Amino acid sequence: MDAIGRIGHAWLIPRGQGAAVHARDLTTATLTAWGWPADRVEIAVLLVSELVTNAHRHAGTDAWLHLDPIPDGARLAVRDNDPAPPVPRTPDLDRATGGFGLHLLDRLSAEWGVDGDSTGKRVWAHVLTCGPAG
Repeated sequence: MDAIGRIGHAWLIPRGQGAAVHARDLTTATLTAWGWPADRVEIAVLLVSELVTNAHRHAGTDAWLHLDPIPDGARLAVRDNDPAPPVPRTPDLDRATGGFGLHLLDRLSAEWGVDGDSTGKRVWAHVLTCGPAG
């Protein structure tokens, strides 16, 4: 819990149809309840969608979504069971088949990183409640 009573949350997001939608809905509901401005909620929702999709697509495992309050925003994190770190790819602009996720993290989060061990990794991002993205 932070200084104003906001409690962090964690949810299992199983692989399957509708997983990203479910993660986006949980993020929207949580950040809205925390009093976030709509434009900042949209940024967080986009990043959560990317992180969950990447965990499912590239790690091939279920994912855990964590949203935790920090003094000036939130820490979004997605954990999967693959210890391999994410690999930046050049976005395919012609076919729009991927490669955008880490670039979006760079541009839209205040900072991001990867914590891992032999059982998996957690990709996290700090999103601020105000100010310019990234």
